[in-house]
Amino acid sequence: MRYLIGPEGKQQYESEPEGVPVIVDVLRASSTIVAALSSGAREVIPVEDADKALALGKELGAVTIGERHGVKIGGFDYNNSPTEILSADIKDKTVVMTTTNGTRIMTEGGIIGSTLNAGAVAERIMPEERVYLLATNPLSSEEDLNAASLIEVVAVLLGRGYFMYQAERFIQNDAECQALLERIRGSQAGQRVIGLGYEYDVDMICRDINRFPIVPVYRDGRITVI
Repeated sequence: MRYLIGPEGKQQYESEPEGVPVIVDVLRASSTIVAALSSGAREVIPVEDADKALALGKELGAVTIGERHGVKIGGFDYNNSPTEILSADIKDKTVVMTTTNGTRIMTEGGIIGSTLNAGAVAERIMPEERVYLLATNPLSSEEDLNAASLIEVVAVLLGRGYFMYQAERFIQNDAECQALLERIRGSQAGQRVIGLGYEYDVDMICRDINRFPIVPVYRDGRITVI
């Protein structure tokens, strides 16, 4: 198991592509992607550049999500918010998305991981060697490391023979697991998101473990559910 960080970590993984990559930007890109696909979106197309994302969205007639430093970019339909996208009309639609950090670490075959689908991701990666690609540096913002650690806890529990519902119950009752979630809430990014008025996003991400048991995967420039 390896932890790699940001675009440099992505480059490192792609130079040594061993193991299953799990892409984690829990606050909020990976969580928003999971919410969008769970709400019936056909696919999510992540784009690094905002202008290119907006142009592609218009070309495809897609729903657009655009954010920089937690704030919605003008011209886009939605912010990078899982609770906002859950109330959007996106069933069977393509979503084009650009974010500050998450869209910069997409790599071929990468599984999109969040607390919101931690169990499904853990079940998928359990028998494999895995690599966690974290969007943010734990030295400056620890939320992604804690989310990846939570996924890893579930994988270990499933490997020990726990049923999924037992693993979910364990997380809800275990002090160390709850501490991981509180560190997501209390992280620099978590407090910034709350300060911008998106406390509901942070609450859901820190509460609803495996609410959306899907496994989204990035392939050929698109994210779909396998």
